[in-house]
Amino acid sequence: MRSEAGITLDWGRTQFFWAEVAQNFTRNAAMTLTSIGTVAISVVVLGVFLFGRASFNLLMANVVNRVDVAVYLKDETSPAEIDTMMRQLRADPRVDNVRFVSKQEALETLRKRLAGQVNLGLINVNPLPNSFIVHTADPADAPAVATELQAKPTVAFVNYGSKVTERLLGLRRVLGLIGLGVIALLFVATALIIYNTIRLTVFARQREITIMQLVGATNWTIRWPFVFEGLLTGLAGGLLGLLVLWPAYQTLAPKLALDLPFLPLNLAAVPVGNLALELLLVGAFVGMLASWLSVSRYLRPA
Repeated sequence: MRSEAGITLDWGRTQFFWAEVAQNFTRNAAMTLTSIGTVAISVVVLGVFLFGRASFNLLMANVVNRVDVAVYLKDETSPAEIDTMMRQLRADPRVDNVRFVSKQEALETLRKRLAGQVNLGLINVNPLPNSFIVHTADPADAPAVATELQAKPTVAFVNYGSKVTERLLGLRRVLGLIGLGVIALLFVATALIIYNTIRLTVFARQREITIMQLVGATNWTIRWPFVFEGLLTGLAGGLLGLLVLWPAYQTLAPKLALDLPFLPLNLAAVPVGNLALELLLVGAFVGMLASWLSVSRYLRPA
């Protein structure tokens, strides 16, 4: 009997809980729909931004990761010194690939590149130096590695497109900061809308909440239905936003790839599924947080 009573009691609490959530949802239907629409718009804007950011990061990674440090050696550098430098570069944890290019190999490559344009058969002496092509695991390490190599006595000069590389790295940092700022603004704007919606609901039921507290209801018993209302509002807005984003992605992504063939842009590599899940979680989290903050100010300490 206790067991049956216990089950009945739990089921009654569950019914009461979801009845409260449904009542909160329908009490201010216009404001609830406004909140859902606001979350949906925020999710659409945030989704477009995150997709563009992910695509740009892939593009930047593809471009910046191709940066190589070309190390040109002096003519008097001996084979022993070349071997020593090769071992040092391979032992450097910042370097993930290093290749030695001999004078002969460099000349052959130049001949193939200029075939039909310039006749290099008239050159009797090979003017090209021996060199190393060094690739760093992190493109940001390229300037430091280049500076250290330039200081070596066997190195004539180092070239890694310093200005272009530094500008690309700087652009990536700036856009990363801008991205965080945009995400924060959208987060705050959406949270404020949901906060005010729940706040109106709580204000309309302030007398009822006071009576519930007087008869012994805990703050969490009162708070949870409002928190779940915010959760459902965020999820509903997130799903609505994804319903808008998915057909737009299916239509526009292939066109972008066709219209921008000169960019190494692999839109298929963008983790669309992960982005969709992140958007849903953001919507749910913002809804819960805004609701929790809104209802807490009306509850006296237990």
